[in-house]
Amino acid sequence: MHDSVAVSPRNVKGSLKRRDEMALKVSNLMKRDGYAFQVPETFTPESIEAPKPNIWAPLTVNETKSAYTILKDKFNLTASENATLYDNYVVWITLINPNKTDALDFLEGNKTAPLRYARAVIFFGGEDFAKEDEPIGYWQTYQVGPLLAENQDIEVVKMDWAFTKSHFSYMQGYRDNLRWNLDFAFYEELFQTDMVKELSEDLIGVPAYGLENSTMEVWNCDPLIFDKETNSLFSWGTVFLDNKWSAGDILPTGLFIKTNVTGRDVSDFSVVQWVYNNVAYNTTEEFYEAWKSEEFVKLPQAPQEQEWTNPGRAEGAETRPLDEKTSPIVVEPEGRRWQFSEEDRYFTWMDWSFYISYSRDGGVLFFDVKFKGERILYELALQEAIAEYAGDDPFQANTAYLDTSYGWGNNAYGLIPGYDCPANAVYFNSTWNTDGKNHYQNNTYCAYEAVEDYPITRHTSRKYVSVAKAPSFNIRFVATIGNYDYNFNYKFFMDGTLKVSVRAAGFIQGAYYNPETGGDFGYKIQDVLSGSFHDHVINFKADFDIGGTENRVTNVALKAANRTFPWDPNTVYNTKIKERSIYDIETSLNLADTGVLLVESANQNNTWGNPKAYRIEGSLGHRIAEKAVKLAENANWADHDLHFTRQKDTEYTSSGVFNANSVFEPQVNFSDFLDEESIDGEDVVCWFNLALHHLPNTQDIPGTIFTTAESNFVMTPYNYFDSEQSRDTRQQFLFLTNEKSFDFFGTELQDTLYSINQLDVNSFNYEGIEFGKDTTNLPSN
Repeated sequence: MHDSVAVSPRNVKGSLKRRDEMALKVSNLMKRDGYAFQVPETFTPESIEAPKPNIWAPLTVNETKSAYTILKDKFNLTASENATLYDNYVVWITLINPNKTDALDFLEGNKTAPLRYARAVIFFGGEDFAKEDEPIGYWQTYQVGPLLAENQDIEVVKMDWAFTKSHFSYMQGYRDNLRWNLDFAFYEELFQTDMVKELSEDLIGVPAYGLENSTMEVWNCDPLIFDKETNSLFSWGTVFLDNKWSAGDILPTGLFIKTNVTGRDVSDFSVVQWVYNNVAYNTTEEFYEAWKSEEFVKLPQAPQEQEWTNPGRAEGAETRPLDEKTSPIVVEPEGRRWQFSEEDRYFTWMDWSFYISYSRDGGVLFFDVKFKGERILYELALQEAIAEYAGDDPFQANTAYLDTSYGWGNNAYGLIPGYDCPANAVYFNSTWNTDGKNHYQNNTYCAYEAVEDYPITRHTSRKYVSVAKAPSFNIRFVATIGNYDYNFNYKFFMDGTLKVSVRAAGFIQGAYYNPETGGDFGYKIQDVLSGSFHDHVINFKADFDIGGTENRVTNVALKAANRTFPWDPNTVYNTKIKERSIYDIETSLNLADTGVLLVESANQNNTWGNPKAYRIEGSLGHRIAEKAVKLAENANWADHDLHFTRQKDTEYTSSGVFNANSVFEPQVNFSDFLDEESIDGEDVVCWFNLALHHLPNTQDIPGTIFTTAESNFVMTPYNYFDSEQSRDTRQQFLFLTNEKSFDFFGTELQDTLYSINQLDVNSFNYEGIEFGKDTTNLPSN
């Protein structure tokens, strides 16, 4: 395998290459708990039993084997390791979550657990299932089940009920490893031709792509460009340079290539256009002749081995005052204050409870989220993310990644204890199924209790001082999609508030800075590097159940008003008022245009006559660019900050893997969800967007930092209870001024029960994934 590879910044091969390199640096560094705490057993809570089995748990080994066996026999599947694009092979097998009605009947009554079904995606490239209108193959999504039934009872049906379409042509379908390998082969052959080898080595200054010692990387952008008139497929690529820090993302060369990638035979691929220094050349010969001419202008190139690309501590840097001391860590003086069921991934903390599931597409997923025994959310789940770029070159101008196509769960490579999560965190392993095999990864997400750096409430009077701590419970996972590490955090507070946040760090996808045309799209931030302006818009599903499933969405506008009053009828008072309105039908909103936005119970009030509600606030956002051909009918959920729709089992996700390249007829067209159905007194789903509008600057070099690259969504009780709900915590201090007495309510700090040793670096397996492992739910210990 050559050191240089053709990659998409988010493709599997490129990601695995980067991860393998990192694994060499941090091998033998992981264990379940970050520090070697010696804790008396009496202070470590025993595992608890979930009230009901986790009906959303990932498929077991037996379930996936059952589904795969049925599919293999029915469709003459070839094992993935032996498959070519001329065979039939399975791409994914994953759980179909049960219908909500069935789930609630099970959770709230005595009905049996819903039957389990799998979603399976198969590529058909063989002749036995060929279609006349799909001569080069197609993808088809099936529903398989019920699982573990007698074989004659298991049905395999097209999953048309859940998607705009469940069938995709090879041309507009998924780019798996086999398809990427076609690009690798084409570029390798192209760059070894006499003309391209000669000119590329001269313009870029390193051996040509494909040679053993080459540091060229050829990247292809998403989405592929489909020409409906000619039924042809095109791709824009660019050349970056690699170095010892895998910093190709920020070492652009300014060379771009458009190729015709129609079909499964790489010999049919061809160069359509070259672009260099804002000049387009329609053939390689034309480019070569221009390069040989005296008028040709070569762009300067940045040296590869620049120390500024080092993401670690700069060599020779001075030590900050006292920085040689270990930074503070979180400890739990009397042991862990939360519990979980390993078998069912059921968690409880301070009147919160919920189930966690895990999937290749969405990573960590939450179900049946309750506070003080009342369901607040039926489901909270990551759906999709776009990274849409702007720039003066064809690569940036045509780039709009949809990251679910690469997968969130399968790209959570393992958290570094004591760094990604605090020292007291517990780590959990996860599994998923791709290519007909079960994959396992350790430390994919963590759980921990922390305390905020402010009290949850405080008051001082002449008679007393009262202050209460603000502990929180956190679930966190980090997914690395190509060049960005996304840090997802779900934070539960004592008062019933839940905060979802995402932060982004890593290398930017840089552009070559052209002083004549690049200024509108980004700053010059290194010798030849521009910080290409882009949006991250990340979509979530929040299925609210506020006082049951009969909800409504209201807005309380805060408005200026002129009023007179009976006690002073001759004076007009300039004042302000609240004005409540109800959204009758499915709607899309931007948070800046609302006042106090609420999801209310349609039939339950608190004692004071106010509808029980949860307020929605935060730093939401949407894409800046107007609808363009590069996304066409795709990712319409990104056009507003949030949307409210009526819950339907057939509208279970806002996007799909095949949305990435089928932009004209996406797998899920979110616009279809907004069909003016009533949401007044109905089961309401909120689809919200966390957004980062990223204009990189020199503080993003070498890497973007989590400090400011953050967006959040907050759900907080609003007239839901009769009073504020943290008052029952013992984590308070009360000082009575006149009596000179104080009360810790039984939580005086005792001597620490921990003996904390240095970080154990002997048992961390960063690579983590095992192929074909016969388990899907290994203990997290």
